[in-house]
Amino acid sequence: MFFIFGIDYLKTHFTHHQRYIIVAVFSMFLPFYMCGAILIFLTLRLLWKGEIQEAYKQIPKSRYILYFCLLSAIVSLVYQNYYGLVCSIGLLFILSFVLYYRIHITLRLFEYITNCLVVLSIFAAIYGLIEYIGILKDLNIDQFEIIIFNRPQDRINSVFFNANYYAMMIEFFVCITFYKILKIKNIKLEWKRFVYYAAVIALNLFVLLLTACRTAWPALAGGILIMLIIDKHYKTCTTILALVILVCIYFLFNPSQFPRVDNIIDYFMTRAGIWEVAIQNIKTHPLFGEGPMTYMHIYSLYNGHPTEHAHSIYLDPLLCFGIVGLLTITPYIYSNIQRLYRLWKLKIDKTLVALIVSFTVMILIHGVLDYTIFFVQTGFLYLLIASSFDIHKKRIPL
Repeated sequence: MFFIFGIDYLKTHFTHHQRYIIVAVFSMFLPFYMCGAILIFLTLRLLWKGEIQEAYKQIPKSRYILYFCLLSAIVSLVYQNYYGLVCSIGLLFILSFVLYYRIHITLRLFEYITNCLVVLSIFAAIYGLIEYIGILKDLNIDQFEIIIFNRPQDRINSVFFNANYYAMMIEFFVCITFYKILKIKNIKLEWKRFVYYAAVIALNLFVLLLTACRTAWPALAGGILIMLIIDKHYKTCTTILALVILVCIYFLFNPSQFPRVDNIIDYFMTRAGIWEVAIQNIKTHPLFGEGPMTYMHIYSLYNGHPTEHAHSIYLDPLLCFGIVGLLTITPYIYSNIQRLYRLWKLKIDKTLVALIVSFTVMILIHGVLDYTIFFVQTGFLYLLIASSFDIHKKRIPL
């Protein structure tokens, strides 16, 4: 398995265009500022070589990305939201690189990337376990125990910014690994692969427990179930749904066993206060918002809880970009949905469609209480997977 990281392997199996994408994927397992710097460097180099310009020419509705990011930058400047300005520029770089990805993605490259993500998730989990052992030592706990901590500094985040971002990455890792299982044609003949993927899922679920992120579990369950439904594995779906229901019943009758149950009321009240501030500002700036990171820019005006965003995928985009801003990017999003629908309608690759939809469902469920998708690694990985319908671009022409 580890030979796939070799330089010679990359040179013989992929074009230099595709190797840029591979470097970008590897960068996701570096600290976010290093990942961001590498993505900016790669995009600037591709821009200098004319590759980004070519991507904008080839992909329909891609010009709306430029309109959206330009409007976001202008709005941020008007309201002196300088973090928002930086985010607007960062969004432009990431979305531009995703267009380049769409031009050069192939089935071989996609399978290679997903294989790498599965392997790298193991290293991230091992790093997280080492981090957890360090936390136990700092708390003078000499033996290994499974303890779900409340304090953010006592929750593992591996190579990612905090525990909640790592939890969302784990959701993605598990779904990608599950996708690999669904791709196995005969489990009896390829049982070693099945065992490997099952072990990777088990390891990631264990470290997900140590992140103490409660929202990730229903999101992951929803993602897996929708994947099985779209891929028509109804018996497996029924079995997993039954397990989920049993777990819910267990916690219903044993509420004290629910992770971090002692702060659940305070947690929700804090979220409710954040949402109230967001709604108040949406009412005063409904059309254009105030640019990315608006909540961090305005919370002090409302004596709100200090944090970076509105902790809701249903509020923060409207708070930051407004109605006009969101409508600006809608034609590009709608074009992507059309292509994904065509892929499903023509029955070209239902398992890939299932993976893309499952990622989106997880974001929508997790996004009820958090906005962890708006970050370098989580956002970039989602955009790559969600744009992977262009593996079959020859069968669904641009």
